[in-house]
Order: sequence, then C-alpha cells, then structure tokens
Amino acid sequence: MPIFTIEQSDTTYFADFVVYGVGATALAVFLAIYAPQALRWWFALWVVGGLAYWTLIEYVVHRFVLHRLPPFRAMHEMHHINPRAFIGTPTIVTMALFALLVFLPALLAANIWVASALTLGVLLGYITYSVVHHAAHHWRSSSAWLKRRKKLHGLHHQSGQTRNYGVTTSVWDHVFRSIRSTPVG
Repeated sequence: MPIFTIEQSDTTYFADFVVYGVGATALAVFLAIYAPQALRWWFALWVVGGLAYWTLIEYVVHRFVLHRLPPFRAMHEMHHINPRAFIGTPTIVTMALFALLVFLPALLAANIWVASALTLGVLLGYITYSVVHHAAHHWRSSSAWLKRRKKLHGLHHQSGQTRNYGVTTSVWDHVFRSIRSTPVG
C-alpha cells in the first residue's frame, strides 16, 4: 500500500502503535537521564499538561477538521462508512505534525526539556486515543469506562450524528455542548 493512504494494511496500522510507543519511551528515557534533576517535577507537570492538551487537540481535530474540512472530511467519512477497517492517518504525517505543531513551538518558546516533556504528554495522549479508538471498534471489554467510551463513540457513528467527538474523554463535548448519551431518533 502507498505510504500516504488513509486505509492501511494491518502491518502499517499496528506499526503506528509501535512507533509511538518507542518514541514516547525514548522521550521519557531522555528526560529521566538528562533533564536537570532539580526540575524533574516541573517537567512531570508539562507531561500532564501535554496529556490534557492532547484531549483538546483530539476534540478540535475530530470536530472541526475531520468533519468539516475537505479533503479530510471525505477521508474521515470512509471511517464512518467502514468503522472496522484499518483507517488512520499515516504515521509520517502525524509525526511531522507533532514535530511542527507541538515540539518546535515549545522548543522555540521555552527549551529542549519543556518541549520534550510537553511532546511526551501529547504522544501519550495520542497513544491512549489510538488504543481507545481501536478498542471502540474491535474489542469486547468488561471495563465500565471502556464500555462508556464505546457507547458514546458508537453514538457518534450513527447516521447524521454531530455529537460525541471526544474519544478518550467527553470533557470537551460537555464544555462545547456536543455530548449525547442516547441514540438519535
């Protein structure tokens, strides 16, 4: 399959989990070994901030880019038409976006440590999103939390649905009043 296709082979699809797992581990090890000892708790807060920031990125991209902007809307519609297909953004594209829109601005605004910690948090959020989104479409679970995430994401996939854009959390759906916990109709 071509590298920039939205529908991926199972190898390409699952490679995303490995690439980001390795990337997050490398950043965590880098921070653990080289970050100034006296500032480690400060960097831990940047990681948590990156996780929180990811939830907003997830919501905004899903609601305003994937559901509204061509050509992303057409690509995302493929996922709504066939939610069990291995459809996702190519790893090279998401890596470039994280580097250009998270790491580089943080590096320019602060330093290598803050940029690495913030990016680590965003990557951990993206990994969580990837796992939860995959689970919503492919796993059975006894976890009440995952059952709730699956239910809300399933409602999002209903025909004509314009609600429930958050996959890992509904916080922003509540903030922006786009939550729906019952079927349409």
